This record gives sequence, C-alpha cells and structure tokens, in this order.
Amino acid sequence: MKSTILIYKNPDMPESGLRVASREEWTQILKANRGLPRDSRRFFICDSFEDCGIIDRIFIETSKTEYDRWHAQQVEANRKRKAGNQYINVSLETGPEGNEEVSYNMLVADSIDIETEIQERMELEQLKALLTNWRPWATDMMNLYIAGMKKEATYIISEKYGTSIRTVQRWKEQFDAFVKQFFLQQK
Repeated sequence: MKSTILIYKNPDMPESGLRVASREEWTQILKANRGLPRDSRRFFICDSFEDCGIIDRIFIETSKTEYDRWHAQQVEANRKRKAGNQYINVSLETGPEGNEEVSYNMLVADSIDIETEIQERMELEQLKALLTNWRPWATDMMNLYIAGMKKEATYIISEKYGTSIRTVQRWKEQFDAFVKQFFLQQK
C-alpha cells in the first residue's frame, strides 16, 4: 500500500495550496495533533483507490468544516454498510437451497391487489357492525360461517343461546337473507 500526504504549504494560510509531505513531517503533525485541543488541530481527509493493482491512500489537509462534513459522510456510509450486512440479496430466478426445480419467482405471487383486499376487509367490518346491531347472535353466526362451520353453527348457536335447533335454523335463514341483501346493496 502506498500513502501520499498532502499538507498546506503554509498551515496558517490554507489558500497557499498543498504540497507533498515527507513521512517525518507526517509523523510530527500526528504527534503534535494529539496534545492540541480540537480547535487548534490540523484536519485530514482520507481516500483510497486502486492504481494498477496497488491500493493507494491519500491524506489531504483540509479545514475543520470540510473535515466535519467528510467525517459525517463516512459515519453515515459505515452505518449503512453495517445495516446492509444484516440482509442478503436473493435472486428471484434461484430457489430455496437444495431445490433447483423451484424458483422464488414461482413461489411469490405476481400481483396482489391490495386495494381489493382492503375493500373486502372494510366490507366485512361494516357487515359485522350491522350484524351486531341487528341481532345478538348474528356476529357469532358470521364467525362460524367464516370458519367454515356452517353445519355445526346450528348446534353451537343452539347451545350458546339456549334455543331449539329449529329456531336456530330459522335464524340461519334470516341471517342468509340479511347477508345477501347487504352484498346486493354494496354492488
């Protein structure tokens, strides 16, 4: 690795330009900086690049303001790099490890209509509110229907509300008509 150090020709006059410093000058500047308060120190920004297969580092003397701006950018870049290490990039063309026949492209849905999903959920919430105001047993009936327990609903509702099975069968007819009417009004 090759290092180049550029310092002000006159440290008191930054506008005087830059010059290449020797290793000894660089060492003296670093030693002097250690004992100085921050406002009196000399500031350097660092950059690395590859030149003909060799990594070169360059240290450039700059103002405190410029150094603070550069340092803030370095800290932000380092934070983003560390955060990025928490995640991996996966190609949709590959599949789960050990499975070459299936790709993630096949597993992930092409399109999800979020608008329709939200609209359906809102309609169900609206229906639930109407059912709650309509009959005390209606929301229980809806929950059982949604759970795929339409046949079992008769016995469950009968036991919960202490009524006969025939009464609950009539309730189911009323419930079906109410729900059909609700969805017809929605369209």
